[in-house]
Amino acid sequence: MNRRKRWIIGLLIFLAADLIALAIVVKPMLFPTPVEATTEQAWTVPIDYEMTAAPETTAPQTTAPIPENTPAEDTLTISFVGDCMFASNHGGFGSASFNRMASQKAPTYFLNNFTDLFHADDFTIANCEGVLSDSEELTEKEVTTEIAFWFKGPASNAKIFEVSGVELASVVNNHSHDFGQQGSDDTERALDAVGVLPGRRDKVTYTTVKGQKLGIFCCSLYGYDYIYDILDKLHEMQAEQCDLKILYFHGGIENETVPEDWKVCACHELIDAGADIIVGSHPHVLQPMEIYNGKPILYSMGNFCFGGNTKPPKNTIVYQAEFDLKDGTLCSRTDTLIPCAVYAGSQNNYQPYIVTDSGKQQEILRFMQTPVGTGRET
Repeated sequence: MNRRKRWIIGLLIFLAADLIALAIVVKPMLFPTPVEATTEQAWTVPIDYEMTAAPETTAPQTTAPIPENTPAEDTLTISFVGDCMFASNHGGFGSASFNRMASQKAPTYFLNNFTDLFHADDFTIANCEGVLSDSEELTEKEVTTEIAFWFKGPASNAKIFEVSGVELASVVNNHSHDFGQQGSDDTERALDAVGVLPGRRDKVTYTTVKGQKLGIFCCSLYGYDYIYDILDKLHEMQAEQCDLKILYFHGGIENETVPEDWKVCACHELIDAGADIIVGSHPHVLQPMEIYNGKPILYSMGNFCFGGNTKPPKNTIVYQAEFDLKDGTLCSRTDTLIPCAVYAGSQNNYQPYIVTDSGKQQEILRFMQTPVGTGRET
C-alpha cells in the first residue's frame, strides 16, 4: 500500500472517530432520556389545629416518616392533587407524547411514587383533564381562539387512576368536551369501568367513608357569578346532612400564581355558606393556600401528572386533610402539604415525585403560605 493510500485511510478513520464522539455528545441534547424519579418520599410536618381555631402561620420546617399502608381507624384522611392529563394533543402517539409512553409502560409507572401514599389514605381526589375514549367517530370541538388544543387518550388510561389509589376524578374542566358530549360521556364510562368515581358536572357525588358522608361537587369557577349554582349544591349537601362538603373547582387565569380578587371573594362566600374544603385547578401553576374561618382553600393545585406539555411548570403539591374521629364524629383537622415535582430530568417523563431536597421543600412551602389578602369587592 503506497503512502497516499495510507494517508487517505488514516484520514477517514480520524473523521469517523470524530463523528462518533460528536454523536455521543449531541444525542442527549436532541433526544433526552427521561429520568426515573426517585421513590424516596418525604412528608412535611403537618399544621395541626382544632377545626374552629386559627391555624399556625409558620411554614413546616422538617420532615416526618411515611405511615403504614393502612388507614388508621381513628382518622379520616383525604388527599387532593391537581391536573392529571392522561392524554395527548389530538390523541396523537408522537415519540415524546403521553399516549406513546402509556402504550409502552404499565399503568403503575405514572404515579408509582404516590401509590403507597394514596393507598394509605382513605380517599383521593384528582382532576381528569382531557378525554379518554376509544371511539373513532369523535369530532373535535370548534374553537375561536388562536391557540387551541384537543386532548385525548385511550380509555385504558383511566386505569392509571385505579391502580394508583385515586377514588374520584373530576371531569369538569375546559378539556372534558374537547371531543364533544360523546367524548365527555366516554370519559365518565372509562372511569366507571375501572371503579373510579367521575366527578360529574352539575351533580354532587355522594359517598360514605368510615361512616362519614362526603358530598363532593366538581364545578367550574371562571367568574364570581358562578357561585350561585355552587351555592345551590351546598344547600343540597346540607339537606343531605353531609359530614363534609367538598368543592373541587376548575377556573381562574392560566399561569397566574396569584388568585384573582374575585376568586378569593367567591371562595370566602362559599366557605361562609358551609363548604368545608375548597380545592381549585386550571391555572397549571400553584397558587397559595389560605385558611379562612378555620377552613382550607387551595386556590390552585397546579399540574400533577400532565401529558399536555413536554416541559410544564415543575412545582406541585399533594394536600391532605386528616380528621380525627371520636365516637364516629369529626372533631379536628390536620392540614399537610407535601412538596412535589411534576417530573424529573430535563423534559417531562410523566412521573411526578415527592421532593426530598430541603431547600426546594421550603421554597414550595413558603410560597404556599404566601398571604392572599381578603380580596376586594366584586
